[in-house]
Amino acid sequence: MKSYPAYFLQLVMIALCLAALPVKANAKGTLVADLDQSEVGITTDFNGAELLLFGALSKNSNDQIVIVISGPAKSMALRRKGKVAGIWLNTENARLEGIPSFYHVLSTKPVDEIATPEERQKIRLGYEHIPLKLAAGSRIDEGELNEWKDALTRNMEQAELWDQHPGSIKVIEGVLFRTNVILPANVIPGQYEVRVMHFSNGVMVNEDISMLKVAKSGLSAMVYNIAHDYAPFYGIFAIIFAVAAGWLAAVAFRR
Repeated sequence: MKSYPAYFLQLVMIALCLAALPVKANAKGTLVADLDQSEVGITTDFNGAELLLFGALSKNSNDQIVIVISGPAKSMALRRKGKVAGIWLNTENARLEGIPSFYHVLSTKPVDEIATPEERQKIRLGYEHIPLKLAAGSRIDEGELNEWKDALTRNMEQAELWDQHPGSIKVIEGVLFRTNVILPANVIPGQYEVRVMHFSNGVMVNEDISMLKVAKSGLSAMVYNIAHDYAPFYGIFAIIFAVAAGWLAAVAFRR
């Protein structure tokens, strides 16, 4: 007997459930989605993770799907160098707040072909609609924010923390869909929001939101917790350990 992957059987069950729903429920489309795991553990040898997101929906032939995975918000300092008396120095700096530490957009085709500009702005879809603000003490004004935001986008894309994947969602038989979600090795712990959006005629008609937990585990978790819960003692221990390691290395090389 031919065997099928577990996710395929789950997709079939979801499709059967959708078929059994009343016709009235399909007025705006019915959407069901899930990840093959709801928690990712970061260990000392963590090299990233690949998750499977799958689901089903009732749709018309021209309907599209967009998935946005966003990580915990954080603040980030940006600096710009300039020549002062022939020497390159940091002449401007800005601290931006509310930056998603992870922001990946997956879609059946390019987002600007799926949603109207007004709809993208309304639901804050895409890099240009990520809400950012200047922290107190930043030495730039609001008029320069877009220029700094462009630099931030380049930095986050180079780190593989922000990305866009048009065409990465595969639709099967017009009802079932699946895609792979890649988490790089430099993701931070926290709650990640997974938004699955169903679009029709340029407008979002349905949305499914779930959470993905990324957490330290094993020895990595113990070190992380000690460093945050007992920061002064951890700092002292780190200094003592570094001095001891240096002394042992010096003794070893002397011999």
